[in-house]
Formats: sequence, C-alpha cells, structure tokens
Amino acid sequence: MEKMTNVKALAYVLENTTLPTEVVEKIEKIKASFENKSGNRKPTARQEENVTLKADIKAFVTANDGVSATEVLEAIKDNYKDLTLPRVTAQLTALDKAKEIVRYTEKKKAFFKGVEA
Repeated sequence: MEKMTNVKALAYVLENTTLPTEVVEKIEKIKASFENKSGNRKPTARQEENVTLKADIKAFVTANDGVSATEVLEAIKDNYKDLTLPRVTAQLTALDKAKEIVRYTEKKKAFFKGVEA
C-alpha cells in the first residue's frame, strides 16, 4: 500500500467532496504549503558523505569476502572523520537491504560478502 501523505489526503478531500468555496481555497493553500515543504531539498553534508562511505564499504566487502563490521571500520576509518562502528553497521545494513551485499552469521557473529552475479 502506498504511503498516505498530507498532500495526498488533501487532494483526496478536494476531489471527492463538495465544500464551500472558502473552504476549498483554504485547503488548496494548505496543500500548496505542504508541497513547498516537501520540495526538492539539498542533501546534508552527512548524507553526501554517506554516499561515498557506502561506495567504499561496498568496494571493500566485495574485494574481501567474509568480513565483519569491525574489519570494515578498521580498513576505511582513515578516510573519514569521526567514523564509528554503529555508523558503519548502519551503512552495511542499508547495503544489505538494497541487495548490494550479503549478510550472514557464523557463531552468532555477522559477516558480509559481495553479491554473487
């Protein structure tokens, strides 16, 4: 099911109900303000850095099958300021969900490897 946003809810109300003119104008203004808020925004510096971080993590994991998050952190920490294990783990999880790498466990420890083509 598709996510119901404020813009979609207001559009539904405008399309499927008969309302007085003043109310319709007010709802259209509210809808326009929500559309402006959700417009295309520039990504933050952290989001831009995460794109390169993901690329570096994917390259390392693909080159070295069966690595842990700690090994990834140790390998690439010199390239990033304030890189922590939770941040690396979050990026590994995102890559796994995107099916760009594979996560597996051995003896209750998580390891990652590249996707086999």
